[in-house]
Amino acid sequence: MTNSRDDLRATEQAIHHDAKTIVELEEQKAKLDPTDAAVERISNKVQEIAYTLRDKTAAEQELVEEIQAPEKRRRRN
Repeated sequence: MTNSRDDLRATEQAIHHDAKTIVELEEQKAKLDPTDAAVERISNKVQEIAYTLRDKTAAEQELVEEIQAPEKRRRRN
């Protein structure tokens, strides 16, 4: 069974991978003529990845809050 810290690291890696993929796709797209049909396909792929990033960053934030909660409770006491 994994713990929250392991889940956080995995989520961070997934976000990093997706961000890197977006950069690579945007670089490919920049080399194309705007009328090339591949531009639309690449743009759609970027949009799909960006959409999943929203969920991943939300999950990341929840994990951070979960990990930090005990320390925050300790400080209040």
